[in-house]
Amino acid sequence: MRAPSLERMPEPLRQAMLAVARSLCEHGAQAWLVGGAVRDLALGREPKDVDLATDALPERVEQVFPHAKGVGRAFGTMLVVHDGVPVQVTTFRSERGYSDSRRPDHVQFGASAAEDAARRDFTCNALFLDPLSGELFDPTGGLADLEHGVLRCVGDPVERFREDGLRLLRLARFSAGLELTPAPETLSGARQSVASIVGVSGERILAELATIFARPRAAHALALLHDLGVIERALPGLAASEMERRIAIAARIEDPLGELEGLCVLFSHELLDPRRAGSRDELERRLGLLRPSRELRHGVQEACELLLEFERWAQAPPRRSELVRAARRASWPAALRLGLAACAQAGRSTAALTTARSQLTSIAPSELRPTPLLAGPDLAAAGIPRGPRWGELLFAAETAQLDGELGTREDALHWLRRRSENS
Repeated sequence: MRAPSLERMPEPLRQAMLAVARSLCEHGAQAWLVGGAVRDLALGREPKDVDLATDALPERVEQVFPHAKGVGRAFGTMLVVHDGVPVQVTTFRSERGYSDSRRPDHVQFGASAAEDAARRDFTCNALFLDPLSGELFDPTGGLADLEHGVLRCVGDPVERFREDGLRLLRLARFSAGLELTPAPETLSGARQSVASIVGVSGERILAELATIFARPRAAHALALLHDLGVIERALPGLAASEMERRIAIAARIEDPLGELEGLCVLFSHELLDPRRAGSRDELERRLGLLRPSRELRHGVQEACELLLEFERWAQAPPRRSELVRAARRASWPAALRLGLAACAQAGRSTAALTTARSQLTSIAPSELRPTPLLAGPDLAAAGIPRGPRWGELLFAAETAQLDGELGTREDALHWLRRRSENS
């Protein structure tokens, strides 16, 4: 494998990184491109962001870049923005003591890249590239591991995973996304340290899962986490006996899986067996452990409701109004992918869903939300007292409109008169 080259780096990112590195060097400091960007360049991939490691202390970085922001100052990380492009600059450091399985109890700033490499999680993330000279510093053999398709911990795997339980999820993410095989001692260390995931917050677990779901081969990552016993510990209430079916469903969905689909794969009972749908309160409680946004929480709930609706469609085809209202929901595309995958995995017919998908192609976007033929003022003019009946009538009128039973405003007003006379 060739040494990483900056050629694949997007030009704005490359120019910003070079400018920051030059400024540091001109002030007598070291500047190394480190971590994921070097790894991606070595693999021939395009990095999305850059991190520079330096021997300059945060105060010195501030002197060189007066507008730098301390995004993780206690850990030596400063954010420098050059021509609108963010570049993280972090002081070399060593760490010891992780009593909360998350943050080091003691951080000591160092003077060398070798010290900094020793604290990193995997050898592929401990690669250092001098962006100005092109010199590669590889103290842990990360380039050789990449060449051989191996994912290996830096130092003692047990120590690495017990320092921060989130590294168990990162192990699965890098193995799947980079198509690397964990070294035997790395897998052994993960198995011995699986309990460390319990100390990781729900927010951090969700953020890592979201990254896994956004990358290729998410099902592979889930399979590895299941094999290690990590996923069931990370998400209390997730039955290990169901995981193989859940993973098989995920594998049937085209990459990327997506955060919404991924959480449904993990949490939805409806996905496995619509006859044993879980309660809304149960789903809310289990999702709540990860502290998702209100939008994401609502999306998962909505997708689960649609999965139940799909089961009814298998018994009786939906009316046009039912189909249109389902397609209006933000989670419709995700729910459809999940439903098709679940049916195929269970050996059930996908005819109802493929027919519904086909029918929707003949419905113009404007027809999904047509201008209502009736509105509140029409109900008031008809002498119907404001109250719950208004909502019922407007919903019924829209249903008739979507089903093609009401085509004009005159039809709708006549329909309303009949109902007001009979009420």
